[in-house]
Amino acid sequence: MEYSDKTSAFEQFFREAMKEELGRIVSEGEKAAVIDFNELEKQQPELAESFLDEPEETLDAAEDSLEKLSFVDKDLNPRITDLPESEHVAIRNLRSDHLGRMIGIRGIVKRASEVRPEVVSATFECTNCGDMYEKEQDSAKLKSPYKCDCGNRNFEAVDKTMEDVQAVTIEEDPQQIKGSEQPRKIGVYLRKDLVDPDFQSRIMPGNKVILSGILREKPKSKSSKRYDLYMEGNYLEPIQREFEQIKIKPEDKEEIQDLSDEEDIFDRIVDSIAPSIYGHRELKKAIALQMFSGVQKSRPDGTETRGDIHVLLIGEPGTGKSQLLKFAGDLAPKGKYVAGKGATAAGITATVVKDEITGDYALEAGALVLANKGLATVDEIDKMEAEDRSSMHEAMEQGTITVSKANIQATLQCRTSILAAGNPKFGRFDPYQPVSEQINLSDTLLSRFDLLFPVKDEPSKSKDEKLSDHIMSMHTDPEDHSGSIETEKLRKYIAYAKKNVRPDLTEEAQKKIKDFYVDTRMQGSSDGEQSKVPITARQLEALIRLSEASARLRLSDKVEEKDAQRAIDLLTHSLKEIGVVDESGEFDIDKLETGMSSESRNNIQVIMNLVKELSGGSGEAVPIEDVYAQAEEEGIGEEKAEEIIDKLKREGEIYEPKNGHIGTI
Repeated sequence: MEYSDKTSAFEQFFREAMKEELGRIVSEGEKAAVIDFNELEKQQPELAESFLDEPEETLDAAEDSLEKLSFVDKDLNPRITDLPESEHVAIRNLRSDHLGRMIGIRGIVKRASEVRPEVVSATFECTNCGDMYEKEQDSAKLKSPYKCDCGNRNFEAVDKTMEDVQAVTIEEDPQQIKGSEQPRKIGVYLRKDLVDPDFQSRIMPGNKVILSGILREKPKSKSSKRYDLYMEGNYLEPIQREFEQIKIKPEDKEEIQDLSDEEDIFDRIVDSIAPSIYGHRELKKAIALQMFSGVQKSRPDGTETRGDIHVLLIGEPGTGKSQLLKFAGDLAPKGKYVAGKGATAAGITATVVKDEITGDYALEAGALVLANKGLATVDEIDKMEAEDRSSMHEAMEQGTITVSKANIQATLQCRTSILAAGNPKFGRFDPYQPVSEQINLSDTLLSRFDLLFPVKDEPSKSKDEKLSDHIMSMHTDPEDHSGSIETEKLRKYIAYAKKNVRPDLTEEAQKKIKDFYVDTRMQGSSDGEQSKVPITARQLEALIRLSEASARLRLSDKVEEKDAQRAIDLLTHSLKEIGVVDESGEFDIDKLETGMSSESRNNIQVIMNLVKELSGGSGEAVPIEDVYAQAEEEGIGEEKAEEIIDKLKREGEIYEPKNGHIGTI
């Protein structure tokens, strides 16, 4: 097909199939004319074929034909979308046969450089005779003409034509990889309207994208006969973005509003969370509220209060934790899954790497940054190294990741909800020990989770019969176990709520939360020195976030008393499951916040004071039997006193200079 024929065919196509769309593009100030390949193939099959085989010349013809149209009064860049599946190639399958062709690839934006200008052509002046030469630039270094007509070989660049360019690394989606293969990646150059500020939200690290472009090659080095592959991007379309970026059609909006008006909308959404997993009702309520999240707030002094809700499950094997995590990760558009020993601090947060395309050092985002404004699910969190887990602290509370490496100081946004799961310290829960003592995580990390749930596998005839019936029916009639609301509809419902609903606390809700907080705090203030700290301000903020999420779930702009009560019920259930330390049912948050109950802490102080008093403040060793006798009078049994003294000796607070005598250090 000749070039002139291509131009004429494009003019006809634009007039017949895209006139209205082009008018909208011009009126709204857009710079790209996006051509649907399927439509082009229907009307101009020969032209569509040449788009694949001779993309460079065909794109030039499309650009020229756009300039000739009377109803297009500005320069537009032709872009192609919806390439046929036969033209989509896995990154690992790219070969020399694909060079020069228009192809499509799918993957995740792993890294994106800054947008910088690049010289595309330069005008050179001969230093001897003053003749001017224009030369196109297609390499990394500026190239001047070889020789002037006068024989001179020295030139000076007097003018340059530049365009903005961005280097992006696209990596294969790990979910599409078989076995233990390493994900492959390819560098892509984006130019012109593809680097406009409005387009940049599509190129955020972590977004799953479909990219169409021309495959090219470049030598590995000046004298090398081996080449690297890269792509000149033509169009990039996200297939997975943040909740707020999901497109909601008018008919979807109407359906969402109808759903929100239903009285049992909360129960319907909870029923739609992992419907194939039996039970765990309270846990599913927590995940439902986590999806909607609270409201992020910025203060006048520059501080921010997070709206993300973090949930931790500590469960015995075979209780369905991983399945719950997988479902939640798939439901969230930017869900990232991380597992135990396979995760490091660099993989979770961010690291500095040398960019293969530009050669500069660049930040590479980890899982939590890639899941910004989404959900990160962390399985087997107890199997991670303690140093790697500690890197999550800043992300969970401040919503940022700070990196200071290789002369790069940067703070990355990480407003990510975290749903984590782990096992008890010894695999299964010991019924004779408090649950909180069997969680093998640091107190500083535990305190950042809004809700904690122990998931126990306790034998119960009625429960086991229902569970076995559920599993049997899952194998015989899997279609019967779909959720009350289908997953795609639920995803759009959550997206609409997060984008459009920012609820405010009503006075009734504020009073409900305040009364619960104050009354619960007062439970522990009646015993003087023995007082407990039932809950802290962190639980108060968790209540507010959960209440806001409950209102968002109803698409209400007001947090009502029933939302506050729902949050209180969920938090109380969580704390009672984890933090109960006595028969009265009063819970003591110190067991989680500090790793030690207030009762244990007070007993330690009593023993320390007794040793000091018996020595008369001299620090000399005293008979241990005298300490036991005095402790008995203070209400501490000999067995408990012996346990405390052993603990203090291990920590170096008490020493035993001779058998049967102890003293303070």
